[in-house]
Amino acid sequence: MQNFLFIWSWVLYVLVSVGLTKCSNFSTDLFQKLKTVTGIPDAILPSIGGISVGLIALAYPEVLYWGFENVDILLELRLFKRGPPAILLLQLVCAKIIATSVCRGSGLVGGFYAPSLFIGAALGSAYGDLAGFVVNHADPMYHLDALKVAVPQAYALVCFF
Repeated sequence: MQNFLFIWSWVLYVLVSVGLTKCSNFSTDLFQKLKTVTGIPDAILPSIGGISVGLIALAYPEVLYWGFENVDILLELRLFKRGPPAILLLQLVCAKIIATSVCRGSGLVGGFYAPSLFIGAALGSAYGDLAGFVVNHADPMYHLDALKVAVPQAYALVCFF
């Protein structure tokens, strides 16, 4: 079972990194086509990208960069307080990939380092939450109760680095 979880973690990481690369390339091509078709000057493209990211941030404000505060929230462990649910964390991963790609494609200042830390922490936390759910709700026939699953923040920390 541990090998199965390990393999799935690598599959998720490959999917996310390929998704970020493909989405960034698509966004760059889209903004270049927009520039050539409409004749918009280069100085206007970042404002279009900023408006697009602002619209994404209306639904998912966590995609904005607040220093490393948004990553710290994912890594913080509080007794008797659960972190965000796995489905929200996976939505945040997708929203952050799209927002980062739009920023890069439109010419806004930014890179991949800080967003990749947030994406890794959110994906690791979601993975830890889902792994804990699978182990805790598995059929007793499989004897998974012997497995100990760490808190989701531990998986977020591992994926963070």
